[in-house]
Amino acid sequence: MVKYIPSVDEIITVAFNQLKNVRIRTSKRKTREEKIASLERERISTLSETIIDKLKDISKQFPWIENIHPFYIELCDLLGNVDEIRRILGRVEGIANQIKEIEKEQLSKLKLTDHPLEMSKIRKECNGRIASIVKKARGDVNYLRRIIKKLKTIPDFNVTYPTIVVAGAPNVGKSSLVRAVSSGKPEVGEYPFTTKKIVFGHRDLIVTNVQIVDTPGLLDRPFKERNVIERQSITSMRYISDIIVFIFDISKDSTITPEEQLNLFSDIEKEFPDIPIIKILNKIDLLSEDEIERSKTIFETEYHISTKNSTNLDSLISILEKKIIQIVKTVEKFKETQKIMISEEFLPPKEEEINYEF
Repeated sequence: MVKYIPSVDEIITVAFNQLKNVRIRTSKRKTREEKIASLERERISTLSETIIDKLKDISKQFPWIENIHPFYIELCDLLGNVDEIRRILGRVEGIANQIKEIEKEQLSKLKLTDHPLEMSKIRKECNGRIASIVKKARGDVNYLRRIIKKLKTIPDFNVTYPTIVVAGAPNVGKSSLVRAVSSGKPEVGEYPFTTKKIVFGHRDLIVTNVQIVDTPGLLDRPFKERNVIERQSITSMRYISDIIVFIFDISKDSTITPEEQLNLFSDIEKEFPDIPIIKILNKIDLLSEDEIERSKTIFETEYHISTKNSTNLDSLISILEKKIIQIVKTVEKFKETQKIMISEEFLPPKEEEINYEF
């Protein structure tokens, strides 16, 4: 991941400060004019090389841009624009090449004169040309600096781990469930839209680690009308989910109606027909038996929990683990994990420890 991108002004300041360290080298064999010519050559090369190195350092921090998982491509496009980043990196590299050409040109001019004042003039002209061309990159470099701040909020995702994505309307208890069943610590609030970005948690099984993802709440509306925060949820389901846990809420705290939640679920079911979806009713501590039965009728919910009171969470976790193990055993992308599972299955059973103390 990118560590730090200096501004154009920082690059120029650092480069010109480097020139203060360039001194005339004493030599009895050289004339005064030769010493000055050597000094001016070194000043030109020092300025050029320092700026070129800084610009190339920017490009070197983006090797992942050419080999990036589709999940990250879409998230990057939501927060910025991957193609624009590529274009900018190309332009930055082009500026570095132009600076190298200016250096060669000005060094060639130095060879044509032995007058100290003319040499100084050529070097100053070179300084001005290089500074001018670097300043043209100010907009591009500032874009990269802004986008990097946003990209640093994207969590690390391991493609080798099975992933459960928790989805649903705002304030249904997605964050509370993720906190309860994984290492993830998303913010939990008493108000809707607390989750504004994707949060990853993990849970260890015997042979693999499971990623459990808290996603921003979705509203019942067409995809084109969804905001950047909502689209992160859709992106997670599209590219990394092996199971979707969809949470319903019909308590007094619900932010959208049961009908709207059902529409939202139907949209997700149609959008991702090949991904298993587990339907859960949360906040049963706030519901009567009749209301829970009504939920079964309306939503056909399979599991009924309370993240607040931990009601039925153990049985839900057990079901999720069984489903994940089944997916790991059968899905092609988990081949390496399958090998580990097979070796585990054929291990000799542990012998019972016998207590010989009487």
